[in-house]
Amino acid sequence: MTTHMIGQLLEVKPIEMVDRKTEKVKYSTDLTVMFDGIDEEGFRKVSVETVNVDEEYYDELKEKIGKTIAIAYTAKVDQWGVKFYADRSMPVLELEKNPLDYSKFKRKEQSKKS
Repeated sequence: MTTHMIGQLLEVKPIEMVDRKTEKVKYSTDLTVMFDGIDEEGFRKVSVETVNVDEEYYDELKEKIGKTIAIAYTAKVDQWGVKFYADRSMPVLELEKNPLDYSKFKRKEQSKKS
């Protein structure tokens, strides 16, 4: 199954790790993505996720900080549960605006306490 993470790209950070067993250096990229929505009662709900992806994403996304993006993910089920992996076979989409715009929804009226 393929799903998408949609949100504003806040940070693109190159990561360098040394494998303790092989002593080889591995490179990857951390992406910090923010989704701004509302809850059932109309209060603002902000979610920020940091996801680790292949090093190739760094050059592709470092110029897109502040933009709304959609990253494709593939879900895989194994004996330890469901895991999500960035799907490199699909491009990262840069969106003109957040397609899940909750700004038009209003906060529900709160009942007055006596």
